[in-house]
Amino acid sequence: MKVGLIDFDGKIPNLALMKLSAYYKQSGADIFLNNVPKDADKVFCSVLFTWNKDKAEQLQQVYKNIEFGGTGWDIYKQLPEDVEICKPDYELYAIEDILPRIKGGIATKESKIKKAEVIVNAGIGFTSRGCIRNCGFCFVPPKEGKFRQVAEIKDLINPKSSTVILLDNNITADPYVIDKLHEIRDRRLVVDISQGIDVRLVTPEIAKALSEVKHLRSIHYAWDLMGFENQIIDGIKILSEKVKKWRHMCFMLIGYNTTFEEDMYRFRRLNEMDIKPYVMPYNKQYPSKKHHCFAGWVNGRYHTVCKFEEYEPWVKAQRECGDQISMVL
Repeated sequence: MKVGLIDFDGKIPNLALMKLSAYYKQSGADIFLNNVPKDADKVFCSVLFTWNKDKAEQLQQVYKNIEFGGTGWDIYKQLPEDVEICKPDYELYAIEDILPRIKGGIATKESKIKKAEVIVNAGIGFTSRGCIRNCGFCFVPPKEGKFRQVAEIKDLINPKSSTVILLDNNITADPYVIDKLHEIRDRRLVVDISQGIDVRLVTPEIAKALSEVKHLRSIHYAWDLMGFENQIIDGIKILSEKVKKWRHMCFMLIGYNTTFEEDMYRFRRLNEMDIKPYVMPYNKQYPSKKHHCFAGWVNGRYHTVCKFEEYEPWVKAQRECGDQISMVL
């Protein structure tokens, strides 16, 4: 039997596809990742982002028996239980599958290859699922349900690597978070807390435990809603006592329920605290020109050389808008 697996828009190895691969390999199936033959007996496609759903649907013209899943397709769809319990197939992805997804930056080809190798060989999975929050813009509460334990750190380790990609939705809400961080420390693992931390829940004890483990990249968190300003600032201050600020990254959601003035305020407040902000428009597929330009100004670090009002893409966008109005008049 030929089984095709299509990772439509992921940046890291897809856990669901890895489990499907392990499940079907048990019955002797031949597995094909992305380059799937047209005569495959079964084809599964994972779509993570809703804006890619229409593009993914076009695969139905090639594979009549294709089955879709993923947050971008249906937030309620889950793997069958006998697939879910399978260990991930760590042989599914190769460096060549991940390397094209590592974009941007000034890194050399050699360093990108090394990064892809680390990602491919990393252990991956959840120790807990769900979230205690109920943010209106987030899929986690309806998709994952109530917060619960599902595995231990030791269950996620890939024997080929000391790196673990932790997919937990809200690790700082976990009553066992310190125990888990201590296990990561004691096992001398490198961790990527890929979904970030809820900085509002950081205590001095959690900050200390976070500082004692080796992180694959920045410790990131989010400031999305204005109403949580004081809690977020307090959490950043507590975290900063143990983790140097250059290791922080704060994601900023814009275009959801904040004004541009509030977006600029959050950016300036974080900048004054020496925290790197990273702007994410809520409507990522079709952001407004102002949101698009603001994200470029912040994320591209152009704010270090000019004011937003002087940022050339925004100046150009305003000029083009003025020209269009003049044409109508």
